[in-house]
Amino acid sequence: MSTFNTRLTVFFFVLITFYSCKKDEKTIHKENEHQNTKIATDDPIVTLFTFSNENNTEVIKISANGAGDEDKFSLGADKITIIVSKYKNLKIVQQDTLLISEFNYINVDPHFLRKKIQGTDYFLFALKESPMGNGDPSSYLSYIMINTNNLNFYKLGYIGEYTLRSGDFIDGDFTKDKILESNTKVYTELYQFASKSKWIYKPAEKEKDINYYKNFEQKWYKDNTHEDGETSASFTITSTYYTEDLFKFNGLYDDDQVIENADFKIVSYFRHNIIAYDKNKSLYFPVIVESCAHGCGKDIKFVSENEIEIVYEMNTQKADTLDLHNIKFTNPQ
Repeated sequence: MSTFNTRLTVFFFVLITFYSCKKDEKTIHKENEHQNTKIATDDPIVTLFTFSNENNTEVIKISANGAGDEDKFSLGADKITIIVSKYKNLKIVQQDTLLISEFNYINVDPHFLRKKIQGTDYFLFALKESPMGNGDPSSYLSYIMINTNNLNFYKLGYIGEYTLRSGDFIDGDFTKDKILESNTKVYTELYQFASKSKWIYKPAEKEKDINYYKNFEQKWYKDNTHEDGETSASFTITSTYYTEDLFKFNGLYDDDQVIENADFKIVSYFRHNIIAYDKNKSLYFPVIVESCAHGCGKDIKFVSENEIEIVYEMNTQKADTLDLHNIKFTNPQ
């Protein structure tokens, strides 16, 4: 009997020890989860948003590093981390990382949406990432929707650029995410929220027509993109005549960017488009449409009454000779 009691005591001791170890492992794992979501930086951490859950028993904060001195919603650092934390009795009970971004400036829209969807409380906000330097002209938008009960979050992306037709707005497309799109409820709410964004270009009805003059860049690319994805003056150029002043729409230019003869006036915008005006028809047309941060600067000169030579700033790119009379027009006059 004493032997049995001894074995029983040992069994319970082992069981208690095993349970304690597993509990410690879980605790350590939980702490590591929190540590992994902490912002590893010497930058001051700022709170972007603070709000309570539905019954005011918990506080939720969205925080980030890299904030400017004058505007906490403008972030700039080599590495920016944005986290969401849930507090109860002043202690963190849950935490997750919403975004890690390297070598980007981030603007967080201070306007947010708090909405109950099918009985669940959600918090929605938006941010814009802009790459440091001028190598990538794109802007990356994220529309984030957080479940305030469990901090599960969803993200809808939008990628685009500032273009001639969009002005101060970003001209692009929403990213494809089959998993997100399969969650119809969440995707619909995020899409509706994003569609009202102050950053996204929303064309007026007439601007949806590809033949509208403000779309001349998009029209030219559509007509001149070949099977290999290349566009070049070495191919036959397809263009469109416009009555609207494309010089004025494209922007300011210097006198040394202009060549002119009795029939044509042509402007080569710095690292941008080449646009011509036909004096006999009183019509404008794009010759070459392209834009870049470096490498696509072009010098032009007449080599005959209707031919121009295009010399690129990159020595590796062969000069082109383009006969303006050989341009194929979608709307010949």
